[in-house]
Amino acid sequence: MRLLISFAFLALLGCSSGQNKLDVQSDTTTKTSTRIDTLKASAKVDTTTEYDNPQVDARKDLIASYDKPVFIDTFFVANGKKLEVLFHYWCTMDSSIIVPAKYNFDTDKDFVTHDFISDLTVLSGKDTVFKKHITKATFNNLLDTLDTPLKKYATLLGPTVSINRDSIQIYYSISIPVTDVGIGVNIKFDKNDKSVIGQ
Repeated sequence: MRLLISFAFLALLGCSSGQNKLDVQSDTTTKTSTRIDTLKASAKVDTTTEYDNPQVDARKDLIASYDKPVFIDTFFVANGKKLEVLFHYWCTMDSSIIVPAKYNFDTDKDFVTHDFISDLTVLSGKDTVFKKHITKATFNNLLDTLDTPLKKYATLLGPTVSINRDSIQIYYSISIPVTDVGIGVNIKFDKNDKSVIGQ
């Protein structure tokens, strides 16, 4: 009989200590879950401010491009004559552009940056067919017709060179750095050094 009472007592004690363990686990899970939710919420705030801001990313990309000039060395044949095309695009590092704070939503401060310019040279053998220096001012006739602040705060960005049988066309974005304020422009050169700008 004593054995039966001892067994019943141990069984009752085992059930009650298992219940305590379950309560403790339940409490721990709740505390852990709450803590994880709190960490996620604070991480979400930090992530949004620091990493998910497109203007911050655009600024970092622009600054990284300061010391990464673009060189293109290619050729095309026009009327049986081989013409070499040399294109060079680079940052002037002149601090000549001050983007007003109203365009910098993440900092509300002026952003000092640099102008970008290009040179295009076309060679026939060792002879220079033509050489052009391309800046934002090259497009002033076009910019003067627009009611935008591009002439004051923008620069040439994102050049793309296209070569056809008888012409070279260069496409740019004239944009206020690290904003979406800008226009697409192009300049087209024929083999006789005549150029036409367009939008």
